[in-house]
Amino acid sequence: MTCYYEANDGESTQTVRRSRFLTVVRRVSDEDAAAEIMSALRSKYHDATHVCYAYRMGERGQTAKFSDAGEPKGTAGAPILAAITENECTNTLCAVVRWFGGVKLGAGGLTRAYHNCAADALCEVGKVKYELKQLWRISCPLSLYSTLTRIAESGGARITEREFGENATFTIADAIGSQTAKTLSDAAAGRAEIERLEEKYVKQ
Repeated sequence: MTCYYEANDGESTQTVRRSRFLTVVRRVSDEDAAAEIMSALRSKYHDATHVCYAYRMGERGQTAKFSDAGEPKGTAGAPILAAITENECTNTLCAVVRWFGGVKLGAGGLTRAYHNCAADALCEVGKVKYELKQLWRISCPLSLYSTLTRIAESGGARITEREFGENATFTIADAIGSQTAKTLSDAAAGRAEIERLEEKYVKQ
């Protein structure tokens, strides 16, 4: 997997046949964080009829959980999770708070309402892309810094860290398989140390 997305934090409201729905989207780093968010939402919206949710975590979305929170089985949590998955989001929690308005929606109506509320909210708040990159650390004389960083950036690499002392040291995030490091080495003609680091997902 070369990239993934995380949803931005945000909220959205909708009314479906007199029932009010509040959708809360949050970035989450682990299941404990998700549990804390859900506990806070249940406390804050203690007057709600249902507080349903789903989350998906991990760089490949390998961890997922959902809850119907009292709604008929399969009508709330699973549709919310489907919306998260369809948006290719991970490390994302989506909670849909419902206040019953007196009109029953039926299983199909509930499924559509929860899915649409989650999907619309995710679209509204937007998402951030992370791409798998190769990191390199370059140390060079100060006189070479501008030339090498210009070459790196023109090749599509991003400067992620910079340090200045007797020498200039900077880290670049580059496309997997790119020839940028070789180009830098050729340009430095032995006057720079270039170290290959780990592969890492980098925010775009």
